[in-house]
Amino acid sequence: MRAMKWLIAGALTGALASTIPASAKDYKIGYSVFWGTNPFLVTMVNGAKKAVDEWKAKGVNIDLLVTNGGDDDKAKQVSDLEDLSAQKIDGVLIFPGDSVMVAEPIKTIFNAQNIPVVITDIGIRSGKYISLIITDNKKGGESAGEYMASLLPKGSKVITLDHAPTNDNGQTRRKGFESKSADLGLQVLPEQPVARLTFDDSRKAMEDLLVSEPDVKGAFAFNQLVLQGAYQALEQAGKAGQVKLVGFDLDPVSYQMVKDGKIDALVVQDPFKMGYEGMNTVITKLQGGQVNEFLGLDTKLLTKANAAEFANDPQVTGK
Repeated sequence: MRAMKWLIAGALTGALASTIPASAKDYKIGYSVFWGTNPFLVTMVNGAKKAVDEWKAKGVNIDLLVTNGGDDDKAKQVSDLEDLSAQKIDGVLIFPGDSVMVAEPIKTIFNAQNIPVVITDIGIRSGKYISLIITDNKKGGESAGEYMASLLPKGSKVITLDHAPTNDNGQTRRKGFESKSADLGLQVLPEQPVARLTFDDSRKAMEDLLVSEPDVKGAFAFNQLVLQGAYQALEQAGKAGQVKLVGFDLDPVSYQMVKDGKIDALVVQDPFKMGYEGMNTVITKLQGGQVNEFLGLDTKLLTKANAAEFANDPQVTGK
């Protein structure tokens, strides 16, 4: 589960899924996602549903139980996982809202019952899983830092708007962004905390930042919603365009904001493949097949110049 194990996900589990042992049976699989109304998570679950359809065509029926972890209430995902366990699931896919909090039911419930766990994105700080399917977040953060540096003169102040201090993926993105920004001559400020992953809290964080660091020139965020709130604060302060905004993830609103030049760039992941490969992995394991402990996915950088290339992304279209 180290850097040398980074693999493009499609080939391995697709090949494993193509052979169904004679012991094929029906399965009940849980999928616990945090903030499940977000286009990123909707797309991820749709990937899992596609895999379910393909397994059904091969004679393996899967009852998929999806729970939405409560938007900004991370504790609700813990109770969702407890509820899934009570429904006697055979395996579980998890998109953790918190790398620490979600680890506890994984250890005390699913590990204790030897129920296979697949983590799709973010990661956990303890507990066991059969596979982690995740974006190369460090590389994605570095690409964000590199693009930010291309927009600003050396010595410019940049900052991370940090809404997720206990999310491993976010902190890996932050480190990638900050290290690359510093290497390329930007002045990296200590992180600006964002209380919760909401539009209003993101707007307030940027308002506070403009008071404490009025000459900041660039802001990076782990999530597109943070940038949407930050832009409104900049617009209200008459500073729209004066502070460059670069971040992660995509939805229809942020896509249009990139096209309009309001957000400068977004690092785009492939949540559909995460869900698709996650479902293939857990069923392959239940069928007695071998699975890869770690599958890494690349990112793409969305800018105004190449926006047309992303017009059909499921996170934009909702399909």
